[in-house]
Amino acid sequence: MSGKFAPKIPFKSPYLPENPKILGVQEGYDLWSEIYDEESNSLILLEEMHLVPQLLQKQYCSILDCGCGTGRLAICLRDSFSEASIVGVDFSEGMLQKARQKSVGQRISWHNADLNKPFLFADGQFDLIVSSLVIEHISALDNYFAEIKRVAATQADIFISGLHPAMHLMGISARFKNKENTSHIMPESLCHNLSDVFNAAIAAGLKVVRIEEYSVDDRLISRCEKAARYAGMPLLFIMKMAK
Repeated sequence: MSGKFAPKIPFKSPYLPENPKILGVQEGYDLWSEIYDEESNSLILLEEMHLVPQLLQKQYCSILDCGCGTGRLAICLRDSFSEASIVGVDFSEGMLQKARQKSVGQRISWHNADLNKPFLFADGQFDLIVSSLVIEHISALDNYFAEIKRVAATQADIFISGLHPAMHLMGISARFKNKENTSHIMPESLCHNLSDVFNAAIAAGLKVVRIEEYSVDDRLISRCEKAARYAGMPLLFIMKMAK
């Protein structure tokens, strides 16, 4: 069952920092935004290796980056889809400020919104929806997937990626060190099993086309040395969905 992430896991884990500070999602990412793009993040690198190529296999006209952060994927997609309408949504205004600064003149529309609530967009608006590394911060999976289905066009492609739940079971979730490098900050997270995500999507009327799971391998370690401590462990999942 899914539930609120708590750092007190039922066994001693070398991956759980001592006395982490738990913050709300919005507050945590506002703080993280100050250093987010400066970090070498093994999860992001692994996702770029496996998700981004899938997003570029077709042409899209209207794209929603659902939980866009500092605009990493939306800006990447703008480079490949020069004429598409691209919208990025995030709960953190700090992350969005970084996205706006990085995308001046690129015609990307940025919106601050809580993805646990009804989306602000019209029915059938988007033919590509991507929600990258956001699912652990979604408490209302039923609403989240119902709204994704509602705003998706009939033939839309939908990609959901996330930190693998195996990581949560070892005490690992989205986290960072503050600017002073004195403490670990954890934005509040949820451990959703793959079955939680799958079943919520199906209940909303979506079709799960494919589920992929990716572990830390030599290729990733060659790009990010600190990933070596997770060698062989499942780090990322990707689900492709359709209406």
